[in-house]
Amino acid sequence: MTDEIIKSEVSESEIIENDADENEMLLTKQLEHQLGQIEELNVKLFDAKTRLALLLSGIAKEKLEESAALAAMICKSGKTPEEAAEEIVGAYPHLKAVQREIPQFAATGMGSNDGFSAIRGIFSKR
Repeated sequence: MTDEIIKSEVSESEIIENDADENEMLLTKQLEHQLGQIEELNVKLFDAKTRLALLLSGIAKEKLEESAALAAMICKSGKTPEEAAEEIVGAYPHLKAVQREIPQFAATGMGSNDGFSAIRGIFSKR
């Protein structure tokens, strides 16, 4: 009877060791997958920080892709996204957003250039 108990214990310990090896392999694979996801998220976060720094420094949104590629190359030299954005704005002023004056319209305006003066003129003649 004791021989059977010893044999059953040996087989159980082997099973536990095999399960431990399998668990270790599964955990290792899972950890590698999660590390890959973390690295992916870090890249996306860095890209978002770079784009935000570019937009805040005045880069036109139409030129954002081009500017982000330039900033990524500059950041590889160890600069922060903010420093890269400043450098790009200084070196490439044509990438900056152009500020246009937007005409102001008001229904209660009484000037000849308020946007509604032509409409008021049409209806006042009737």
